[in-house]
Amino acid sequence: MGKTDRCVVRNKAYRKAGLGIRERHNERKNSGYANTDIDRARAALNVHFKRCEGSYAETFERMVENGTISTRGLKQDAKVVDEMVFDVNSAYFERNGGYA
Repeated sequence: MGKTDRCVVRNKAYRKAGLGIRERHNERKNSGYANTDIDRARAALNVHFKRCEGSYAETFERMVENGTISTRGLKQDAKVVDEMVFDVNSAYFERNGGYA
């Protein structure tokens, strides 16, 4: 039986303290995953629309320092990062426009 033809979109907000956990997961730095569909050998095929220069936390701090973003008025435990991830298998992707 072939893989299910699907597209999964996840949009979630995170607190500053969770940036390291998100980075380890997204960049496939964890040693294991509950999702058995994750193939770490294929991580190089992931598409990044914007890459961080340094860690996620370093990039966040640099953006605050440069005035790109502001945390003024936020509570200490405020959610400060929104993440949107698209997980699309090849059959779905090719049928809907391909990689070009």
